Amino acid sequence: MRIYALLVALVWLAQMPAHAQDIQSTIGQSIQGTWISQVADATTGNVALFEVGTFSSDGSYSGSNVNGLHTDHKGVWLRTGDRKFVLTVLFFTHDDKGVFNGIIKARILVTLAEDLKSYTSIAERVVLDTSGKELQVIPGIAGRAVRMDVEFPKNPPPQ
Repeated sequence: MRIYALLVALVWLAQMPAHAQDIQSTIGQSIQGTWISQVADATTGNVALFEVGTFSSDGSYSGSNVNGLHTDHKGVWLRTGDRKFVLTVLFFTHDDKGVFNGIIKARILVTLAEDLKSYTSIAERVVLDTSGKELQVIPGIAGRAVRMDVEFPKNPPPQ
């Protein structure tokens, strides 16, 4: 009887998760979708760039901003933890005559807000020459984004 009670106690204890195994729910913590971003100027802190970008389920990113001297942004993203993501983006720059003059790579840490409708980010901007040689690294660029929602027309046509 004593062995039976010990066996029951061991089976019961084996079903209890250890504190380190207590995993937070990640349901709904997706960054997939389209986001409207604002990025601050690294020196002044003022909003310097607006971007619309889409995080796809396959880990790819595509976006574009209001700077006419930049190409579309292409990148990859990965979930790294609870509401935490890392994103690497690349785009090309050209002068006002359309001549290719450089490459920009951004390494971005993203923290999704608890409401899952916005995120904050810190980016490191890497400036490369036309051959891909690193010229400058600018750390600490703050950003913020909100999830784009579907909007119905305010004045829909009569049906």
